[in-house]
Amino acid sequence: MNGQPRVIHLKGASELEPKCGATDATSTTNWVRGASFAEVYVPAEVVGRVDVVCRRCQEEAISNDTGSDDEVVADDEETSVAAIADMSDADLLAEIARRMGNEEALSEEERKKPKDHRN
Repeated sequence: MNGQPRVIHLKGASELEPKCGATDATSTTNWVRGASFAEVYVPAEVVGRVDVVCRRCQEEAISNDTGSDDEVVADDEETSVAAIADMSDADLLAEIARRMGNEEALSEEERKKPKDHRN
């Protein structure tokens, strides 16, 4: 592509133009702003096919989450680091699978594991 980095923009609130308002944007992607940290997440397949996510779009997204694919919910006591530290590995994996919509794969893995039969 003529030596230029492949840039992708974040979808704005209208989904017709990028979050940064650039008029020359050729492609946009879905995104979610992090709830715990000032970060922007894009789908993994997007990261693999572009060189960079527009910095202006990211800055706009951090300051204003309109256009995000998910509701941003601030941390509370239930999702604090202490609460996560108290969870078992199985519970953490189950929560990750639930959030990624892959509960069936996790259930299959659990069935394959030998059961601990301590009495």
